[in-house]
Amino acid sequence: MSQEIHNEQLIQGPETYTHGYGEEFQRFHTARRAVDEAAFLVPHLRPGMRLLDCGCGPGSITVDLAEIIAPGETVGIDLAKAQLDHAQDLAAQRGVNNVRFELANVHDLPFPTASFDAVFAHNLLEHLREPGQALRETRRVLKPGGVIGVQDDDWGTQLLEPMTPVLEKALELLLRVAARNGGDFFYARHQKRLLREAGFVRVEGHAMARYYGTPERVQLFAATAARQLREPALVTPALEQGWADQDTLQVMIDAFVAWVQHPDAFRAVLCPAALGWAAE
Repeated sequence: MSQEIHNEQLIQGPETYTHGYGEEFQRFHTARRAVDEAAFLVPHLRPGMRLLDCGCGPGSITVDLAEIIAPGETVGIDLAKAQLDHAQDLAAQRGVNNVRFELANVHDLPFPTASFDAVFAHNLLEHLREPGQALRETRRVLKPGGVIGVQDDDWGTQLLEPMTPVLEKALELLLRVAARNGGDFFYARHQKRLLREAGFVRVEGHAMARYYGTPERVQLFAATAARQLREPALVTPALEQGWADQDTLQVMIDAFVAWVQHPDAFRAVLCPAALGWAAE
């Protein structure tokens, strides 16, 4: 897959979440936990802190973080109300009462300056047209000495085996549409630079690998990939731009269904992460 895809001319407009909110993505996102996804940030968290989770989705990581910093308050924000409803239900099910969820935009946070001790942004910045602007806004709400942790996948590191011409075209289509929607799935390797440019100090780089090699994990990835090829956020631009037609999309979906059955099916991607601190 060529990194040149993300350099195409982008449409201007509101942020678009290319992955959509299908049931498969809900299952994938709800399975995420802080012990894995925020491992690089957790050692810097302490009970009593106030934490902001930007792009919290259905809240599984957010609720974990709330438990870590209890009795401090955790606030999760997202642009999708349905996601916030899922998150609130999850917090109630787990009996975590030091977390709340709000509809808010990371580019214009409805919080006072210097009002949080920590900020987390997981798989958010890769979808934004102006990640640097979002980082500057998070720095505004951090107290002096406060810490931010960001993490995203870098699709330039992706492995998919066995790769076929149809699967390769499907992945390239996703990247092309994500770029058209304003995202950059190759940006994560630049996290340290973006944090520095946003005014953070003591910037550190980290990484983890996300992988799908067990039957259950292989099935989960294939189901989410196939669902994505039905999502309006992908289908509409693909059809409008002439990058695919409905028959081509169905062939791609069928290819992921067949891939699941292969005994060697495996997918992995590197997930860069970075920490930065607000100057004291």
